[in-house]
Amino acid sequence: MRGSGILSVAAFWLCIGCGFGAEYELRVLDGGGAAVPRATVEIVGGANGAQDGARDGAFSTLTTDAEGRVRLSLEPPAAVRVRAAGFEPLTRRVGTDSGTEIAVRLVPAILSTTVEVTVREEAELEGTMSSSSLEIDRSGARTVYDAIDRLIPSAHVPGRGVLGHGLGISNSIALRGLGGSPTTQLLVVIDGRPEVMGLMGHPIPDFYSLTEVGSVSVTAGPASVLYGNRAMGGAIEIKPAPPVPGFHTELSVGLGSYYTGQDRLRHSGELGRFRYSLAGGIDHTNGHRDNASFRNQDGALNLSYDLGPAWQASLEGRYGHFNTEDPGPVAAPTPGNWSRVGRGGYGAALHNRTERAWGTVRFFSSHGHHMLYDGFRSVDSNTGFRVMETLVPVEGLELDLGGDAARYGGRARNILSEFNYGEFHVSEGGVFTRARWSATGRLRLNAGVRHDRNSIFGGVTAAEFGASYRLTDRYAVAFAAGRGFRNPTIRELYLFPAPTPTLLPEHLWNYQATLQLRPVERLSARVTGYYTDADNMIVTTGRYPNLRLENSGRTLNRGLEIQGRYRLVRRVQLSSGYAWLSSTNLAPYVPEHKWNYALDIDAKYAFITLSGSTVGRTWANTARTASLGGYSVAGLKCVVPAGEHWSFFAAVDNALDREYEELAGYPMPGVHASGGFKVGF
Repeated sequence: MRGSGILSVAAFWLCIGCGFGAEYELRVLDGGGAAVPRATVEIVGGANGAQDGARDGAFSTLTTDAEGRVRLSLEPPAAVRVRAAGFEPLTRRVGTDSGTEIAVRLVPAILSTTVEVTVREEAELEGTMSSSSLEIDRSGARTVYDAIDRLIPSAHVPGRGVLGHGLGISNSIALRGLGGSPTTQLLVVIDGRPEVMGLMGHPIPDFYSLTEVGSVSVTAGPASVLYGNRAMGGAIEIKPAPPVPGFHTELSVGLGSYYTGQDRLRHSGELGRFRYSLAGGIDHTNGHRDNASFRNQDGALNLSYDLGPAWQASLEGRYGHFNTEDPGPVAAPTPGNWSRVGRGGYGAALHNRTERAWGTVRFFSSHGHHMLYDGFRSVDSNTGFRVMETLVPVEGLELDLGGDAARYGGRARNILSEFNYGEFHVSEGGVFTRARWSATGRLRLNAGVRHDRNSIFGGVTAAEFGASYRLTDRYAVAFAAGRGFRNPTIRELYLFPAPTPTLLPEHLWNYQATLQLRPVERLSARVTGYYTDADNMIVTTGRYPNLRLENSGRTLNRGLEIQGRYRLVRRVQLSSGYAWLSSTNLAPYVPEHKWNYALDIDAKYAFITLSGSTVGRTWANTARTASLGGYSVAGLKCVVPAGEHWSFFAAVDNALDREYEELAGYPMPGVHASGGFKVGF
């Protein structure tokens, strides 16, 4: 018997020496022992393979099935890194004594306030709908901003029509009351590349269509340690859809009321160590009012090449162009108010991934040109680099080390008045480090610090820290604090509406506490209370043409967020979220109360989503002399798979035909519908 065991061990090591990996079955579970479907499993360290065709030495990424299982082939010693929406990432070593069946239990991510939002998941007709992710496609959202507004209760995006935000106040987004108009207190990051209009310092939401998007991560609360300037109130990270093994093409076509359409074509392929993906889209609408049309075309290209078991090079680029009309308020229409904007960007990166270290060095550049009906013309750019490496020196401890630098700016003029605003550029950069430590099986700690320098405002330091404690397998508590900052933009300093070179940076401290609970298997919930103490907030005062900008002093925001999911029966799930905000200086179009809700029904041969929002009263101006009443809207979307490759969908928005406004003077459309199909091969 003993001899046979020795022979078995010898045979095992002989197989390893010959290059054959052992077969393992990994099952990903949550703290209560329930399966975690659609978790991402990365194989790192050593030569490895996978059941779905991943190559030896490649960057192998797998996804768990509805029971949380995935099969893989690897050569010990190696490691697997597991990630899932709503959970802390986990790295698990696999040795020769691990056995062929491995169970991995994930810890809920209560230290951060990041919400993962996936773009689409195929309707699982036999699934249990236990995923913790929020699905954009099922919600009926048309853009990234639209999805954030529908799915995250503490976020609000005022709109003026079916499609198109334009360049006015409707292109703003508020998260926990922060964002600004335009949005300069939240940072948008596309595949690791900060996306910002170099002169104005804000993102352009009409470029964030769903053409190439795979997932969206929204962090509520300061993200300045990780991203520096503009991430004072949070960050929105947009990641492209990864290529799937082999070759895959998907076409989506939709058309609805007011000649509103969204058409997208995606294709991805794999040639040995080389992967690529192409995507293009067209969005259009005539609008529900005269002079309210919108047209957008965009495209993206992603390339990657595996240099070896631990290294990969990638290149991504995208470009879009939109034309939009602003009809103006109904009491004072503005025909001929148009904007034409083109923006593009690219990033070149080198990635490394081993058992105890992984990271990226990325060079990026973005640029744009803006043309407005009143003669305004501008070109802008944002160019820089970013490096970040995560190290695991000992089990249970992860260290992030990184730095970044960028130069942004541009020039502007008015061709009608022949006024030249001039050319301006600003440089900034910083270094940062973060640590996450599992002190015990129940206690987790994290901390981070960044030092940033700006060519105008000098140096600033941001910090964050937090702790979480798991009381039982079903209950956990956490506390976190962080500092955020935002430097005045070139527009505020030198352009309009009142150039003020004496402005000072904004900054804040945010404190929050979270209770996470799962009292029964079918119910999961999360309650977060926060307190934000902001100072030097920049506001516009006076009346046109005698406007001025100034640092207004202190603003206090207090709020409560409640989110939960309840599986009524196997194929019916209810999800809901509520946000309450109290502010000493509540900005226009930011609600004190907001409630989102959705009912997902797996009807075996169709997937039906009933969703809606209730939004409280908002102020309609900075003087708080006018307000908009609250409103409730509801929608319906139905997806019907037809065979292996086809699916058809139909959607109805504002199904109750409510009359309401999100911006003063801009009535939203009544009941409107759309339909279309998707085909993949």
